[in-house]
Amino acid sequence: MYKTITISTLAIIVVGCRPEAPDEDEPPGTLEYEIPEARFYRLDRRLDIIGVDPSVDRSGCGFLTDRAYEDLTGTLEEIDPNAEYLPPDCEFATNGLLYIEGFTHSPFDCNWYCCHEDLVPIVLVYWAALSTLYGPDPNINGEIYVALEPDMPCPD
Repeated sequence: MYKTITISTLAIIVVGCRPEAPDEDEPPGTLEYEIPEARFYRLDRRLDIIGVDPSVDRSGCGFLTDRAYEDLTGTLEEIDPNAEYLPPDCEFATNGLLYIEGFTHSPFDCNWYCCHEDLVPIVLVYWAALSTLYGPDPNINGEIYVALEPDMPCPD
C-alpha cells in the first residue's frame, strides 16, 4: 500500500513539474517593445502589435518597410550592448520598455517622447507602425514615414 501511495505521489509531482504549454495565442517572435496600450513582437521583418488596453485596442500585424527595417537593424548594430542608455530628464514619466536581446541593461525605459537619443530610431519605428494602425502614417521632418508595408498583410 505504501508503494502505491509513493508511486502516486511521485507521478503527481512529475506531472506538476512539466513546463507549461506555450500559449497558442502568443504571436510569433520576441517581445521587443511595450507601452501601456500595446506590446510589439518582432520576427525578422514581421511585426505583431497586440493591444492590451481594451479601450484603445488596435491589434494588427504587418511587415516592416525597407526603410523601417534598415532604421531598426542599423541602430541595433551601432549601439553598445553594455551601455545603460538612461532616458534624459523628461517632463512626463517614461512608461515604455524597450527590450533588446543580449544587452546588459535591457529593458530600457523608453517612450517616443522620452528616450535616450541613441535608442530613438528604434522607438520611432514602433511608434510609426502603431500610428499606421490608428490612422495616417506620421510625418517626420516633412516626410511621411511608412513603417509597415501596406500591401503585405500577415498570414492567418
